[in-house]
Amino acid sequence: MSELINNAQKRRELLKHMILQIHKGEAPEAVKKQLVRLMGQVPYADVVIAEQELIAEGMPQKEILALCDLHSQALRGVVTESEKKVPPGHPVHTFQEENKALEWELASVRKLFDEVKELPDDADATELFMAIRGHFNNLLDVEKHYLRKENLLFPYLEKHGITGPSTVMWGKHDETRELLKASMEALEGVQKITAGEAKSVIDLVLKPAVDSI
Repeated sequence: MSELINNAQKRRELLKHMILQIHKGEAPEAVKKQLVRLMGQVPYADVVIAEQELIAEGMPQKEILALCDLHSQALRGVVTESEKKVPPGHPVHTFQEENKALEWELASVRKLFDEVKELPDDADATELFMAIRGHFNNLLDVEKHYLRKENLLFPYLEKHGITGPSTVMWGKHDETRELLKASMEALEGVQKITAGEAKSVIDLVLKPAVDSI
């Protein structure tokens, strides 16, 4: 077991195997349990390299994009980011700080989702819905984060022959942009809303947008 955990190539092969399991219809939760049991913690770099290798081995980029939400869900709580420290002002430091800000907004809006779901369907959820709209206005700043990645990070990766991750991430960015646009359209102009109505909007429009970020 320790040999597997300490061997980067074997970790990546296992990741690829798990992603392919999801591709074949395996339950993401079952895959996650296997990852937790076998590996404990997976450096995020291994996920990036595994995706690149899958594309190089013939898996269509569109399929990697389609699997992105599923295997992200399966790896949530398992994948860890690199702990290397970078100085303030460095692009990587900026990415890290932006990620922290986004994580705070996402946690806050998910808490509001839960508060709405605890209300009876006929209860007034207008105040909570307005608070959700405020956080979604803040989440629109993800566009700056995406543009920074697309203009700074992706060209650097592609310069070094690493095209898979940027292709997948760019596709996810565009998908998130569309979901955020639909969310703002659903949120704007609402003057009064019941909890039942708010729950429907959350489930059908808002939650998919939050989950995509």
